[in-house]
Amino acid sequence: MKYIGFAPLILTSLFLVWGCDIENGFPDVQRHVINVDDEDETMNAAIETAKKTFSQFERNWKRNDIEGFSVKLAMQTDDDDLEHIWFTPIEIGDEQLIATCANDPESVTGLQFGDVRTVDRSAVSDWMIMENGKCYGGYTIRVLSERDPDAAPPLEFADYSRETK
Repeated sequence: MKYIGFAPLILTSLFLVWGCDIENGFPDVQRHVINVDDEDETMNAAIETAKKTFSQFERNWKRNDIEGFSVKLAMQTDDDDLEHIWFTPIEIGDEQLIATCANDPESVTGLQFGDVRTVDRSAVSDWMIMENGKCYGGYTIRVLSERDPDAAPPLEFADYSRETK
């Protein structure tokens, strides 16, 4: 599995908060892809948590008081693997979602930054909402941050309580 790493995440976070053009707004930030084994138990658990809590994303992503939002989708690569790429959702339905690609993929031919795709909901591998300076969701980001704290984005992670959101 390939994960868009920390540098694009920082860009995505800045894009979400300030509405900047990811591709053109931050030329000094390096694109960073992190390869993770398909059998990585910690990462797979993070993906399962994201899938199980996706309803929290659905309840909150259109609120006016959040700074930004994004979903990570597992996309089939040219070599029959999966690349997990951040997208900005446009519409979420019962079985599919429509979203705009927020990164330039490494190994998915025909997909680039800004492309809109309709994808099955089962492709969701993470989600994040920036609210009051905190990152809700971001379960795969948490795993990568724990593994490499020096390269981790400056995010404060939080969880929605079931009673309030």
